[in-house]
Amino acid sequence: MASIIKIGLKWRAQVRRKGYPTQTKTFSTKTLATAWARQIEGDTEKLSAGVIPKGDAWTVAKLIEVYTDEVGKSKPFGRNKAAVLKTMGVLLAKVQLADLTPDRVVEYIRTDRKVSGVTAGIDLTYLKSVLKMGRALHKIPVHPSVVDDARETLSHLGLLERGQERDRRPTTAEIEQLRGWFRAHSETLTPDHIDFILSSCFRPPSEIVGLRWEDLNREHRTILIRDRKDPKKKIGNNQIVPLLGECMAIIDRQPHPEGAEFIFPVNGDTWSTVFPRACRDLGIEDLRLYDLRHEAISRLVGTNKYSILEMMLITGHKDPKQLARYTQLRARDLHR
Repeated sequence: MASIIKIGLKWRAQVRRKGYPTQTKTFSTKTLATAWARQIEGDTEKLSAGVIPKGDAWTVAKLIEVYTDEVGKSKPFGRNKAAVLKTMGVLLAKVQLADLTPDRVVEYIRTDRKVSGVTAGIDLTYLKSVLKMGRALHKIPVHPSVVDDARETLSHLGLLERGQERDRRPTTAEIEQLRGWFRAHSETLTPDHIDFILSSCFRPPSEIVGLRWEDLNREHRTILIRDRKDPKKKIGNNQIVPLLGECMAIIDRQPHPEGAEFIFPVNGDTWSTVFPRACRDLGIEDLRLYDLRHEAISRLVGTNKYSILEMMLITGHKDPKQLARYTQLRARDLHR
C-alpha cells in the first residue's frame, strides 16, 4: 500500500507490503511521488508472482550494492572480498537480475573477469552469497542455483581446477644468504623477521607486524593475534597462540621504548617488494616470502610433537585439509 505525504515543500512516497522491505523516497512534486509509488507497487506485484522486475533497481550491481550495505555493515568484509564485489559490480553493472542465467555467469568468469581456478571459485562463492541474501531478505525470486549450474559447466571446462600446489622449500644455505642480505640492505625486513617467521609459523607480514606489546604474556609464553584470518569472521577473530622456538628470544631483542605499541614497528607492505629483490640479487630462483611460512609449518609437522588440533592453533588453519596443503614434507625425512 502506498502513501503520499507532503513534508514541507516536498512530497514523500512510501510503499509498504507485508513480507517486503518498506521503500521510501522524497520528490519535488506530488505527481512524481505518485508515479514512483505506482512503479514500486507494480514491481512488488511482480515479485509476489515470482517475476523479477527490470530496471535500474533490479540489476546485479544494485543487488551487490544492497548486499554490501546490509551485510557488510554488520559483518565487515575482508579486503579481498570487498575488492571482488566492487569489480563484480562494475562488470555486471548493466546485467538485469532477470537475465542472470548460468550461461551469463559462465560468460562473466570467462570473458568479463578472465579468471580461473581458485580465483574463479571465490567469485562464484561471493556471487551466490549475494543472490541468497536477495532471495531471503528481499523476496527476489532469483535462485542461487544459477551459480551452481555455472560452476558445473566451468568445472567441465577445466576452469575451476586448482593450480599446482607449491612444494618449494628454502635450503639452509638460501636462508643464511637471505639473512645476510637483509642484514646489509634492509631495515624493514631483517634477519630477526626471517627467524621469527620460521619459529612462529605466523602469516607474514600481517600477523607479525600486527603483534602488540600489550598482548604479550611472558609468563605463559603466548601472544594474542588480533583479527586472525578466518573465512567466516573477518573482525574480532582474536586468538591466543604459543610462542615457540626462538620467538621469545627474538622479541626480547626488539627495542621497547616507552609508549611503543608494536613489537615489530615496520611497514610490512614493503616485504613483498624487498624479498623478491633479495632473491634476484642472490640468484635464488622461485622462492616467495610465504614459502618461509610453509617451511616453518613443515618443520613443525616434522617434530612429531603436536597433534593436528594443536598445530591448527599454532598455524591458524580452520580445516585439517588447509593445514595439509600448506605442509610440504620431503620423502627423505620419513626415514626415522
